[in-house]
Amino acid sequence: MRFICLLAALFACSVARAQWSFGVKAGVGITTQRISSLWNSNKKTGLLAGAFATYELNDHFDLQGELYYANRGHKTDIYLEASATSPSDWVFTYHYLCLPLMLKYFPTGKTIYIAAGPHLGYLINYKNDIKDWPKDEPREDLDWHKECNRLDFGLSAGIGAIVSKNVMVDVRYNHGLTNATKNGEFKNRGMEVSVGYMF
Repeated sequence: MRFICLLAALFACSVARAQWSFGVKAGVGITTQRISSLWNSNKKTGLLAGAFATYELNDHFDLQGELYYANRGHKTDIYLEASATSPSDWVFTYHYLCLPLMLKYFPTGKTIYIAAGPHLGYLINYKNDIKDWPKDEPREDLDWHKECNRLDFGLSAGIGAIVSKNVMVDVRYNHGLTNATKNGEFKNRGMEVSVGYMF
C-alpha cells in the first residue's frame, strides 16, 4: 500500500511539473517505396509543414504529438519510345496528413534528444506524372488513385536538438509497415529533416 502511495505521489509530482509547449515545423523529406523486384524505385524529394504540441514529462522525457502535411512517394524509370536511349522519370506522389506521436529522451539536459514512436498518415491526394510526356498527347487513365489505401501506419525514429530557446532541428527515419496501395507491396520509407519554432 505504501509503495502504491509513493508511486501515486511521484506521478502527481511529475504531472504538476509538466509543461505544455506548442510550435510549427517545416522541412523536406527524401522518400522512396519498398516495392517488388520488378520495379526500379528511386528517391523523391518533397516538402513537409505543420504544427506540434509537446508535453514535458520530466527532466529527461517529453511526449510530442504532431500534425503536418508531407509529400511522399517515389520515382521510377520509363522509356517513352522503344528507340529511346535514356529513360524519363515517372513520379508517384502521395499527399499525406501525418500524425506521429514521439517519445523524446534527453540524456543530459534539454538539448540533444533521441525520439521514437508510431506515426499514422491519411492520404488526401495522389497523382503520377511522367516527365517529358507530350502535353498535347492524352494519357490513359489507369485510375491509380483507386488502388491507394487511405491509411498509412509505421514507426519513426531519429535525433534532434534544441539549438536555442525557440528553435529546434529534427532528423528522423520513417519506416512504413502497411501497404500504400491495395495491390502490391508499396511501403513508404524515407528520411525527414525539419526545423521547428516553439512559442
